[in-house]
Amino acid sequence: MDMEAERAECDKKLEECIQYFRQRPVYRKLFVKVWDKYQSLGHFGGTVRLSGLTQEECGLLGGFFQRDFWGKEPVSISAAAMEKALGNSRFSGLSWERILQGYFRKELVGKKEQRLQEDMRRDRFFAGILDAAPAGSGRAWLEETLRTKGEGYLLLRKQYREQPHKLEENLRLLMRAIHRLPFLSAGEEQAACELLAVFAAETTGDPHFFDAGTPGEQLLTAFLKQKLSETLVREDFQRETAGIPGTEGQRELLTVEGKARLFYEAGLLRDELSNNTLVYGITGMGKDGEPHEGISGFLKRREPLQITLMTMRKLARVCPQKEKRVYIVENPAVFSKLMRAWPEAAIVCGNGQIRLAALVLLDLFDAETAFLYAGDYDPEGLQIAQRLKECYGERLRLWKYSREFYERYQSDVEISAKSLKKLEHVYLPELQEIKQAMLQKKKAAYQEAMLGEYLRQV
Repeated sequence: MDMEAERAECDKKLEECIQYFRQRPVYRKLFVKVWDKYQSLGHFGGTVRLSGLTQEECGLLGGFFQRDFWGKEPVSISAAAMEKALGNSRFSGLSWERILQGYFRKELVGKKEQRLQEDMRRDRFFAGILDAAPAGSGRAWLEETLRTKGEGYLLLRKQYREQPHKLEENLRLLMRAIHRLPFLSAGEEQAACELLAVFAAETTGDPHFFDAGTPGEQLLTAFLKQKLSETLVREDFQRETAGIPGTEGQRELLTVEGKARLFYEAGLLRDELSNNTLVYGITGMGKDGEPHEGISGFLKRREPLQITLMTMRKLARVCPQKEKRVYIVENPAVFSKLMRAWPEAAIVCGNGQIRLAALVLLDLFDAETAFLYAGDYDPEGLQIAQRLKECYGERLRLWKYSREFYERYQSDVEISAKSLKKLEHVYLPELQEIKQAMLQKKKAAYQEAMLGEYLRQV
């Protein structure tokens, strides 16, 4: 018999064998177990166990294996027993590997081999993207990330597993966008800044491509973290460098502002609402070495100024108008009262929250400038105070913070259970007495009621 005829005879026997087992459903139970065992071991071997078989199923198994399985629980069948039974059957000459592959109509490979094949497919995928990518910072980042498993590697793996075709498209658009980043683009001023939605629309065709939480935003964040690793906002690493213990809740609290600062360093503004802060009593020096006439004009007229990130990006530094001291308050009403009472002071208003614009402004003061912060006595206010203390350490003093003041100016406003839960994340030693009193009283104290107290001590 020639080889072709022999192969045809073998294929015919294999088909008969597969049909034999398919006509007896109990063998699916056996073969599923054997398939899983093969994947685990990487070869045909070991023993499988079947439970809950009916008398009929035991009879069908026994007919092939020439054994009585009835009454045995569980039924154990070894690879050796399967090899022996196959060799004694009319299907001898076939292998269990071929039978299983024909039965399930797919390739039989071990998990280790599957992982190797998957690694090879993934490597080919990214190699294809790199081959098509233009030279530049984006391609260099992707090459380094894949080589060193650095910032963004796990993100790339995750997006590859979920939607490889979408990842390919997102990386193509990301490369195009990176080339146009304000802080990287040749010929643009260092101070150039652009709204994120506008930048996304111009570089990817989709103004929402870099919206918070999107794959595009996650990829751009990974690139910027690596590229701007030395200029990341201090909240992202303050605890580690200062040796201060933190919690998941605190890290999550800082993520939004940290990411906003990261994008700001790259020349991208996320939105208009958080891009300004209210300030009084400062002067500003531009990066061109000239005083900022607009800021000087507001100071000359004794008026407050809404200063934007767009403006701050063009400044080299800012200074208090007199003493090396800046008052920071949470609420506009307090800001307005202090501004009128202390016309020679420098005052910043957080307007209920210390956002990116306020942090960027404070960073423009020199290291010799001291900060005094006053805010509400509620869980959110304590968190703000703690964040600022983390950022500026000994430069910042918590002003008028004591249990005595909290109890003296306590309001009738009940703090909700949800809000009280936030106190779990307040760990700063200076705030512990107030925290404990707040947990007992469950009432808030607002700084508007403390105006007279603030004015008694400069």
